[in-house]
Amino acid sequence: MSMPRALAGRARGTIRNRVFLFEDPTWEDRFDCLIRLTQRTSLIQELTGTDIRATRLKEQIDRRLLESGEKPDRPRGLGRSFQSEGFLATKFERFDASYLIALHFGPRGHGEFSESEDNLGRALDKRMEAYGRYKAELYPGAGEARLSFETYCVLVKGIRAKTIEVHTCKDCGSRHPWHSKQLALPVCPVCAVLDLRMKEARRAMDLRIQRKRAARHEVGACRLEA
Repeated sequence: MSMPRALAGRARGTIRNRVFLFEDPTWEDRFDCLIRLTQRTSLIQELTGTDIRATRLKEQIDRRLLESGEKPDRPRGLGRSFQSEGFLATKFERFDASYLIALHFGPRGHGEFSESEDNLGRALDKRMEAYGRYKAELYPGAGEARLSFETYCVLVKGIRAKTIEVHTCKDCGSRHPWHSKQLALPVCPVCAVLDLRMKEARRAMDLRIQRKRAARHEVGACRLEA
């Protein structure tokens, strides 16, 4: 029987093995990278499709982080939800989200032709690479990124559930998120944060073009009179 596409490449756990956690050694490296981005076991189970119990995952997370000199900081509660109208409430959060949308979905956008990966292992590699690029390009120093890896994953889920809508700015062309429950007209965070003033620039350019045309018309009229 073939494996469902949604579970292809999932992380299968080993049985009674004190050295390796996963059957596929590739997942050992992925897991080490992932637990430095999130320690929420429910999200780890979702992204890896693993059959390993949460208690065993927590034990492995704590052990591996302590061995590398890092302190475990497991989040409490249910975490952020894309259903909340407070999700990505500020223009700065939406600006960062626009950056992640471009990295995650690729040049084709978030529609039916967007770049996707059915294999869970490769899909996770892609997410970790995209988030790493986001941090390196927007936060090149040691500072904390505005959006966490978990928020990035919630953003993708919200877009796929069509609760988070993606709009394309008519002025700068950026794709940006907007909550479907918001009644106000979508405001482009890229234009707002970078203060692009594209409309003002276009009005100024149109005015210059009109003046140039008018000047040419006056020159042509003078030649005819002469």
